[in-house]
Amino acid sequence: MHRTLTARLTLVVFALTAAHASIASIGGSAGCGRSSAANSNKVSLASMRSDVPLYVMEFSGRLVKMKLGSGERTLLSDHRFYMTPTLLPSRDGRWLSYNGVLKGTGKTQYWMYDRHKQNDHLVYEHPAWGGGIPGFSPDSRYLAISASHDSRWTDTSRVGIFLFDTTTMRLIAVPFPPLRVNRTAYVSAGWSHDGKSLLILMRNMATKEGFDYFSYRIATGRLEKLAGRYNRSAIRHEFLRGARVIPAYEDLVLPSSLGGQSAWNAGHTLHAHFDNSRGADPYQLIVTSDKGVARPVAVGRYTHCEGRTLVISGWLDERHLVFRDSVNYFIFDAQTGTTAHLFNEDDMSIQFTW
Repeated sequence: MHRTLTARLTLVVFALTAAHASIASIGGSAGCGRSSAANSNKVSLASMRSDVPLYVMEFSGRLVKMKLGSGERTLLSDHRFYMTPTLLPSRDGRWLSYNGVLKGTGKTQYWMYDRHKQNDHLVYEHPAWGGGIPGFSPDSRYLAISASHDSRWTDTSRVGIFLFDTTTMRLIAVPFPPLRVNRTAYVSAGWSHDGKSLLILMRNMATKEGFDYFSYRIATGRLEKLAGRYNRSAIRHEFLRGARVIPAYEDLVLPSSLGGQSAWNAGHTLHAHFDNSRGADPYQLIVTSDKGVARPVAVGRYTHCEGRTLVISGWLDERHLVFRDSVNYFIFDAQTGTTAHLFNEDDMSIQFTW
């Protein structure tokens, strides 16, 4: 459910795809990305009486607030991005970070939306390609932005790390040692688990390992050279102070990008999970109460091109479960046993959270 530091070095890869089947009846094996059958307990989205709004980032960069019961959609911002933006919530629930490439300019802009004050702020504008995926500190105070190939950066590496402080609304530049341009390909930043340090990974073609590892102490502003290594089994870089691995903080992952196999609601009264006791194909998505009462939600299959066809996105509130079936998102009401269509294949490029 979390993203590793290594994932910051790559583009965001969206959504697993799967094939839809129903609980009431299962047809023959559907083609990749195509539904097998419809759910006989489907109702309209307006029937889902949840007060929790969805925050939806569309492909064009429009940030929209969506109320399920009323169907009301409020446009929060529109910055005319022409490539799929990234969306990231802070752990305290107040901030939404998003960035994208502007039409006609090639510039990358980083924005923050304040859910309390209901306004947004331009955090940073990158003049060219090379901007990384930002990440919130564990206490949600800072947003770290890594930006490569920025001509405004005065050191020879042309590499920049910036911290946006949400308490002062100021951007802070993290200092770097001078490195030759041909030695540095990119830079990536993540947080230590205690939130006291920013862990910086720098691609260095001049070393045998190919990477340099640094720690930036927030309280003192001190930059420290560390040892490091790539852990192949964990598929991530590790930062070492002496022989000790520095524990890394894991960012939240959007519900729209999750591929969970099990999830409890906040009150731990309902548990969403899969039951394939009758064999691997088909298998059933079940919601079981803390008293042992089970409700069927959906049936999935395993296909050669898609793998498992159902994934759990998470609990919207105490009774409403969001899950994905192929290219479709659904909401299941554990109280009534009904399901509503949330997003379909035409909305595949969207990202959302709550």
